[in-house]
Amino acid sequence: MTLKIAFVGVGNMASAIIGGLRASGYSGDAIVGSSINVEDHPRLEQRFGMTMYADNKEAVAAADVVFLCVKPNLLQSVVEEFATVVRPEQLFVSVAAGIEIGALESWLGQPVAVVRSMPNTPALVGAGMSGLIANEHTSEDQKNWVANAFDSFGSHVWIEDEAQMHTVTALSGSAPAYFFRMLEVMIEAGVAQGLDEATSRKLSTYAMKGAAAMVTELDEDIAQLRKNITSPNGTTQAALETLEEQGIQSLMTAAVDACAERSKELGKEFANK
Repeated sequence: MTLKIAFVGVGNMASAIIGGLRASGYSGDAIVGSSINVEDHPRLEQRFGMTMYADNKEAVAAADVVFLCVKPNLLQSVVEEFATVVRPEQLFVSVAAGIEIGALESWLGQPVAVVRSMPNTPALVGAGMSGLIANEHTSEDQKNWVANAFDSFGSHVWIEDEAQMHTVTALSGSAPAYFFRMLEVMIEAGVAQGLDEATSRKLSTYAMKGAAAMVTELDEDIAQLRKNITSPNGTTQAALETLEEQGIQSLMTAAVDACAERSKELGKEFANK
């Protein structure tokens, strides 16, 4: 049986999820969405073959699975507005950063299956990575369905302790920005040495893309992959020694720690509202 899916809020991340579902063979007839931006409805309906509503209640009432894709600061009011049509057998999947499962359960008003997710923006190009955690009301079949949905635009990991979602944010949710910043610096360095920007960008970005592909596709230790291209007293060694001297270990550790700590702070702010 094909489950009926509703998306409350249809922005970039929701579009990535819908695109993945459609690419994996899910019918547009089984997908509905709701958004206050009614001027976007015709474009979304044409793009995905789905039906859009202006009323969240109308979208949620007919759905088996509901993706909550609105901004975190708006989520409570949105959920409480449609809570009267929530059914016990429904599954709710949140992509709102910082909103804990307990808060969602409270707003929904009754025991229902809830999965909290932390996807990242590479989902927009089918290369997303998502951390997932489910509440006690979520069945194995529902968890498998959610895993397949998120794999349709990348991959996933399940987390057992919700506190670890802060680490997921630091290692995956926010991490693409770290790599973007690194690429910016590498491209600028290439330009400073005489290359044009387009050439410098292509060389740097394909090197990063290739390194990521080797790590994900080859069954080899990352340290060994690094050693394989580091000849004694060679060019790579010179670069790596400079990175170590400049403190790459402490720098990246501090960045990950700062991201996780800020995620905790935001979580407390939302919990206290």
